[in-house]
Amino acid sequence: MKVAVFTDNDFDKINGVTTALTAVLAHAPSDIKPRIFTASRLASDHPDYLAYASVGVGIPFYPEMKMYVPHWRRYLDRVIADGVDVIHLTTPGPMGLVALWVAAQTRLPMVGSFHTDLAAYTRLLSGSERLGALMGEYMRWMYGRCARVLVPSEATRLLMQNAKMRPEQLAVWTRGVDTMLFSPDKRSEQLRAEWRASDERPLLLYVGRISREKGLAMLPLLQDALRARGVNHQLVVAGEGPMQRELADQCHDAIFTGPLGRDMVSRVFASADLFVFPSETDTAGNVVLEAQASGLPVVVSDRGGPKENLRPGLSGQVCTGQNPHVWAEAVARYFGSPDVRRAAAAEARAYALTRRWDVALAPLYDSYRELGHGRAQRAA
Repeated sequence: MKVAVFTDNDFDKINGVTTALTAVLAHAPSDIKPRIFTASRLASDHPDYLAYASVGVGIPFYPEMKMYVPHWRRYLDRVIADGVDVIHLTTPGPMGLVALWVAAQTRLPMVGSFHTDLAAYTRLLSGSERLGALMGEYMRWMYGRCARVLVPSEATRLLMQNAKMRPEQLAVWTRGVDTMLFSPDKRSEQLRAEWRASDERPLLLYVGRISREKGLAMLPLLQDALRARGVNHQLVVAGEGPMQRELADQCHDAIFTGPLGRDMVSRVFASADLFVFPSETDTAGNVVLEAQASGLPVVVSDRGGPKENLRPGLSGQVCTGQNPHVWAEAVARYFGSPDVRRAAAAEARAYALTRRWDVALAPLYDSYRELGHGRAQRAA
């Protein structure tokens, strides 16, 4: 069975979507042959990855990031030539629209996977409730045309149901983690020394896009609350984004690494002592699993999908609201006792080992089979 996976995220990008889709390719069973269909700055044509060179344009609120204007007809011709059985829509940008059009032209069944709450992002970044509502309606229109929509968490399933998606249309596809790539064995004492981190000055880490929708306005307030408690620490922020300069001005002693490759990210994770993720808009939060696989306790928000990716009280803590003193209390629990931190680190690694990608991907592959076999029966 051949599946065309349409995405606006070419694999030059490192984010939650490309992490999940890389796993889709790597763990595909013998009866399923997925292929990525995307647009990029450079053309690429491989058995599991097709990108046509296209013109890039800046994304609203993210001018440093680009999406590409696809050549619609070329994707249709390739889907037909490849003998594709199922269309998989992963993103609501230009490539998502191409997926809808190709599915309509070929009458192929379409499965959708929901990765990003763009309605919440639009509302937060634009400051306009109206624009956020319009984006929500657009997302509902697009995903409403899919026979099945897979979401990464129960929180996202509820979000989609509240957006008037049919409950029977929704299924949960949780995320896994590569526990070979992300491992405590990647810990670098040299890196810790460069960052002036030690047992007496533990390293507090954030990894991800540096943008307002990630709840990062709380980081300088969290640092102030930790200092007020006398909690010594070193903050490291790994990634890039439009909020970086503002955050650097407010967190004077923090280290900003800039964008990193996956191998370097795994070293950074393993070299830290605690991971903090204040986002209230993430549908999954792959980085929360990657941190635990690296042997880090995690502190996350009680809103969104990340809270479903830890063992509360064992591998990390879930904080209610955005009160920095509540978050500081959670951080201080680990930084105030090396024994507590070591026990939580062991629990984090043990939990991550249960989150295998091959198990997590089963609902997606089952959806491919269900839709593909249904199409074959109708054709017969």
